[in-house]
Formats: sequence, structure tokens, C-alpha cells
Amino acid sequence: MLINKDVYFKNPAENIIANNGVASVSDDQTEKSLATLRYEVETFVCDGQYEKGLEKILATYLKSISASEQPGIWISGFFGSGKSHLAKMLRTLWIDFIFPEDGASARSLSKLPASVKDLFKELSTQGKRHGGLHAASGTLGAGAGDNVRMALLGIVFKSVGLPEQYHVARFEMRLKEVGILSSVKAHVEAQGKEWNKERDHIYNSPIIVEGLLKAWPQFAENTQAAREQLRSEYKKISDVTNQEMIDAVKDALSIEGKFPLTVIILDEVQQFIGNSTDRAYSIQEITEACCKRLGSRLLFVGTGQTALSGTVNLQKLMGRFPVPIELSDTDVDTVIRKIILAKQPGCVAEIEQTMTSCLGEISRHLSGTKIEHRTEDAKIFIQDYPILQVRRRFWEKVLRIVDATGTVSQLRNQLKIVHEATIATLESPLGHVVPGDFIYSQISSSLLQTAAISKELYENIQRLSGGTDDERLMARLCGLIFLIGKLPREGVADIGVRTVPDTLVDLRWKI
Repeated sequence: MLINKDVYFKNPAENIIANNGVASVSDDQTEKSLATLRYEVETFVCDGQYEKGLEKILATYLKSISASEQPGIWISGFFGSGKSHLAKMLRTLWIDFIFPEDGASARSLSKLPASVKDLFKELSTQGKRHGGLHAASGTLGAGAGDNVRMALLGIVFKSVGLPEQYHVARFEMRLKEVGILSSVKAHVEAQGKEWNKERDHIYNSPIIVEGLLKAWPQFAENTQAAREQLRSEYKKISDVTNQEMIDAVKDALSIEGKFPLTVIILDEVQQFIGNSTDRAYSIQEITEACCKRLGSRLLFVGTGQTALSGTVNLQKLMGRFPVPIELSDTDVDTVIRKIILAKQPGCVAEIEQTMTSCLGEISRHLSGTKIEHRTEDAKIFIQDYPILQVRRRFWEKVLRIVDATGTVSQLRNQLKIVHEATIATLESPLGHVVPGDFIYSQISSSLLQTAAISKELYENIQRLSGGTDDERLMARLCGLIFLIGKLPREGVADIGVRTVPDTLVDLRWKI
């Protein structure tokens, strides 16, 4: 007799989701970050809007490369639709990132449709003619507060290994310009110091001054004069002008006088803007200035939860980000089914037979509610097994109510929840599906942190869950009753689910 772990194409217990599926759109190069990136590249499901989105972005860019400037791209979708994931894959595939572990390239590791492969190939061809390819990415709220120009420069500097602080980055770029960077760096390291740490203290580091005067005697007459010169030329400042920003971007990214084909990805722009009209205007201003002054080799990509027409503040950006890429629930389901729920072809018939034999029981689940069994659910029984669509819909309704921040319902967490659900039922015989109350165990800690559940109720349920069989059953029922109690009871938002015995049985039942 088959057990659940036999039906998966890849055993969920061995199919570890790197970093819990967190898609952080940054330029981190740590060993852990690279391992996560490689996993994401190898498992990237380039179907649906992900495929169409990459095609649209690349085709638009290549078409406009001889124009005066590039139209910006706006990637939108609800919390969890995979905006950051798509943006991260765009950045990685844009430069065809080479993994230091074995020299494999991102494009060779990913499973891309032929049309997308061809567009990336053309991008590389154009890159050879125009100074190479470059990508920078990050969030504007990563440390510069309301100062969007400085935040943008921090993202650009980090992408080329420069310090994010403007004055220190300018210092390093100047050393490189006059040809003494390697000499000063070698002097610092010869004294047993790390260049990156010492460089960040240019005003107070005697080793920096010694190395600077040794490599460039004409910089100053003596040590004291050199320190004063550094403080004078490389002051700590809180803002720059648009022209200073553009000059810094050009200096940081240009290679032998050529500006490479560059994409700058600004993740979670809508979240950064919030209700601030000033922030929206600042983003409009800096992207317009960069695009007009740096030309069609520079592309800006922004992400947000809604289309630019969705809010008054976002409407201000429509002129700068006129190309929309909209992601949907369907794209999330495709990713989950291909990464976590993929089945062994030889087991499909037996899964289908098992599910069909129980169709009468399944079809009566939550009858009369807005999330009851639907005829079309049977078409995806095999793909979604061991999760029933009725229960997935229940989870989605619960998450939208109890997860005000949207963090639990994001794609990365949906992947994690489904992954944990498959692991929980691995050793069960074929036919044992994931109970509806499983979602409580996955989000209870977050509910406590956000005060969505009282500490007393949380601790009582925790205590019962560690007791006898009857107490564990009581704990599961209490968690389920709590979640149902959070659902709205009025108007169109009411899905008709109530804490009655039949409902509790339907959400806990296993076939």
C-alpha cells in the first residue's frame, strides 16, 4: 500500500526550501545568500505571467535601446504573488550571474522557455557592444529614511562592491581614478587590517593616511594636512543634488568610459511610499533625472502590491513606469505545484482512483458556504493532493483577515506552509489529506506577536496540545474555532462558515 511520501516527484523531507523561500531582492554575496540564490534559479518556474513578464521586460528594453530613454517597468501583485521573486530572477539572469562554487551560470541552471532564452541572448549581444551588463537591486527604505537620492546611491554603490556611504564611496572611487586604490589597499592589509573596515573610518585611520601619502605624496604635505584634506573633500552629508547623484551613478558603473546596459530594481516601492506624497514625488524626480541624463541604457523596475492606477500617490509614477507586469493567484499556485507538490507519474492513477472513490464525501464539504466544493476542483485533485481546494480556500480567507501585515500570505510563506503540510502527512497512507486546522499551527506564533490572539488563549491551546489524545483534539478544535471566529459575519465578506459540528468535522476529516 502506498504512503504519501511515495507519490512525490521529490520527497518533501529532502526538498529543502532554501531560506524558507524568502525572495530578498538585494546584492548580498554571502555563502548563505548564494546558496539561496542558486536554489531559486534552479527551481524558477518560468510559466504564466513570470514568462510573459520577462518577455515583456526584455523585449521592451531591447526595442528602446536606441531611443532617448527607457520606459520604466512596474511589477504589481497581491502579497505573496512573487513580485520580489520575479524581480530577483530578472536581476540574476540579466547579468547571467556566475556562481563561484563551480562556475555555473544562472541562465544555464534555469529552465527558461526558448523565447526568453533568445531575448537574454540578444541582451548579452547588445551588452558586448555597449560596455557590458549590470544590475543593482534593493529597497529604498534600507537606511536612508526619506532621502531617496542617497538611498538609490546606496543601492548602486553596493552593486559594485563600494561602501554604501556616499563620502566613503567617493573616496574609494577617487583612489581608483588616480590609479592608487590597489596600493593603498595593500598597505592597509599589510598592517593586518581589513580594507573594508578601515576604509569606513577614513578620518581617523592613521593607516589609511600612511598608505595614501605613500602612494600619492602630492595629496598633502604631511599627515595632519592629509587628515584635514580628507575631512574637507569627503564630508559626511545627508543629501546630494540630482546632478551629484547622476555623476556618482555614472562614476560607479562606467567601465573604461562606457556605461553598461543596466537595470536598477527598486523592490517594495509602494510600501516605501505609503501615504507620503513627498516620497512619491522624490521617486518620480530621481528616476526621471537618471533616465533623461543617463539615456536608454538604464532601466528602472519598481514593485508594489497594486497597479499604479490603484492609489493617488502611485498615479504620480505612471509617467515613469508605463509598462505594467501584473501577477496573480494562478502564478503562485503554479509555483507551489511544480516545486512542492509535483507527483511521480506512476502514482497518478492510484491518487486519482483514491480521490474519485471519495468524491461524494469531498463534494459535501462546507456545503452551502462560499468556499464549498466546486466541480472544477476535481480537475486539480491530483496536482494539489494532499491538500483539498476547499481547505486552501479556507486558509486564504483566514490569512487575509488575521494577517494584516500580509507577511504570512506572501509566496515565500505559502511555499513554507504547503511544504510543512506535505511533511506532516508523509508517513500517512495514501488518502490522508492535510486537515484544515493545520494552518493554525503554522501561524499561531505570528498571531501572538501581532496580538491577533490573546496570550491566555494561545498558552491554553499550547498546553492542551502537549497533553493526552483528548486534550490534543481539544487544542486542535480550539484553534479551528478561533480562526473561524475571526471570519467576517456581515455583508458580502461573510463566506458562511460557522463553528458548528459539521463544519469542524469537514475541516478535520481525512479520506
